Order: sequence, then structure tokens, then C-alpha cells
Amino acid sequence: MKLLLKILKSKYFLLYALAILNLAVALYVIKISLWSSDSETYLKAMQYLQGAKLDEIPYNRLITAPFMLYASIFFSYFTGGLFNGMLTANLIFYFLIIYIFYKLVFEIYKDHKTALLSSVLFLSNYSMYNFGVAYTTDMGGWFFFILGTWLALKYYYRKNKKFYYLAVLAAGVGILFKEYGALGLISLSLLILISEYGWREKIKKIITAGFLFALIPLLYNLIFYLKFNYSYLDWYFFNVDAHGQSYNLILLIKVLGWLYLAGWPIFFYGLWQEKKYFEKTRATVLAALLPASLAFLAWPALTQRVAFIIVPWLALISGFGLTKLKNNYLIAAILIIYIIINYSITPFLLDAINLPF
Repeated sequence: MKLLLKILKSKYFLLYALAILNLAVALYVIKISLWSSDSETYLKAMQYLQGAKLDEIPYNRLITAPFMLYASIFFSYFTGGLFNGMLTANLIFYFLIIYIFYKLVFEIYKDHKTALLSSVLFLSNYSMYNFGVAYTTDMGGWFFFILGTWLALKYYYRKNKKFYYLAVLAAGVGILFKEYGALGLISLSLLILISEYGWREKIKKIITAGFLFALIPLLYNLIFYLKFNYSYLDWYFFNVDAHGQSYNLILLIKVLGWLYLAGWPIFFYGLWQEKKYFEKTRATVLAALLPASLAFLAWPALTQRVAFIIVPWLALISGFGLTKLKNNYLIAAILIIYIIINYSITPFLLDAINLPF
């Protein structure tokens, strides 16, 4: 009984109750499709790793997400199928990323209400359940991006070297779950740049971080190239040729517009509140975190799934804005509208991106 009361009083109880409800609605009410255009190639990659002879090996999946593929294979032994294993891994990362994001927000704002509201906006964005909890590998990369950024923030605020090395490790391991996993290193580097260290020390720390980070992925890519004569550059330029011509400002506006559709008014209100309650240190930190969130612009195939990495940053500021509303019923109403609109977007998501305007 005491344990139950402790759980009910926990600051995470409401957050995880909403996270579970969010999943239940997505899976059993909206009935999202767990299948994507990439799912078949991930299946073939896992089959290859298990020793299957394939006519065409999906090198792109093997080089971009090896750790996620092995994690999915591991869980498949307990869940009865490779896709079940991948779904299990994604569900684990889904619950972990919510916790880490909450901690990240609290690290910046030192306020549990802001952390809760930002986390609700983050977890209920349709990309989290439409793309993250599916037969894809994105969720693992998103998790290590948030984890690396949180650890980088802890290093920035505490100057404890342990968090410096953990942030580098998260990026080095995370990139082998999905490319997004490396983005925490950008956050770490920029947070070092805005820190109080001298310039010589800053440069030394950034170069050291880059060197340590590169050890794992470079070694893996070198071995991969020697074995298959295929590198990440082959995959990148394939996408340049296939999708580069369609990349334009109109597509960018459409993708970002739909990505955070109901959240944009909340975000701009949050920006206004950030200006009204301006704190130099917090503003500098938020600015340092933005470049990693904009890294999707470097990828030639512009999609909502790739652009999702900006949503955590948008949710940070949006949550802060909501805390400045005095009426809790109004906050609840805004969140409900945001969530309902996200659920409503899902059925015609792809068609909306392909609209001719």
C-alpha cells in the first residue's frame, strides 16, 4: 500500500500514465501502421546478420543502424519474431526517452511543471508513435541524441568530467543505433564553447571529444568498407541523387508546418515568454542546443521523420510558455487540443505532405 501511494505521488506517475495512454490510443484506437517503406530492408538486414543468403544485401541498413539491428534480434528471441523484437526495442526506448527528456528540461529550467508540460508536448507529437514506435530504427537514435544532450548539459552546469566522457560515449554508441545518436556531440561542443573555460582549453576539450567519439564509428566503417566496399558516403550520395532535387523551401515549410502543427502557436507564445522572463544563461544554453536540432537540414531527403529532431527543442520552449498561464484548466485544454490534432493528423499524414501548394 505504501509503495502504491509512493508511486501515485511520484512526479513521473502522471507523465507515464499519459505515455501509456498515448500508446494505447495510437495502437488500438487510431490503429497506426507499424510498417513503413523502410521496414522490409530492416528485416532483410536482420536476416542477413542471422546468416541468411540474400540476393541483395541492404548495406545502407547495416552501416547506419547495426546496434539497433542486433538489439532487435536479441529481443526477437523472447518475443517470437524479428519485427516483434524491433518493436520491443522501440518501446523500451520510447519510455526511456520520455524520462531522459524530462530530466533534460528540468536541467535547464529547474522546474518540474515546465519539465512535465514540455514532456507531454514531446511524447504526444504524432512522430513519436507514428514513426518511433514502428518497424524502424529511428527511436534508438532519438534516444541517444536526447541522452547525449542531457549529459552534455550536466557537464556544462556541474563541470564534472564524468558527464563529459559519458556524453561522448552516448554519441559514439548512439550513432550506431541511428545517425541522430551522434547529435549530442554537437550540443556538447557548443556548450563547451559558451562555457567559462579559456579558448585553449575549449579547443582542447572539443578536439578530444571529437577524437574519442570517432573511434567507434570510424573503426566500424573502416571494417565495413574493407568487407563490402561500401561506405556511409555511398548511402548519403545515393540520397542526394534520389531526393536532392525535391529539396526546396516550400517542402521545408510544409514538413515543419505539419510536424508541429498544433504546437507552433504554443512555441511562439513560449518565445515571447522567454523574452519577457529573459535569463542570459538559459537563453545562451537554448541557443547552443539549437544547431543539433537543425542538423536534419544536412540530410538530402527531407521528411518529418528526419526533421523530428527539432521537436524536443520546440517542446522545451513551448512547455515554458505554458507554465506562464495562470489557469490550469486553460493549460489542460490547450494540451488536449494539441493531442487531438496530432491524432487527427496521422490518417492523412503522407497525403498532406504531397499537397501541390
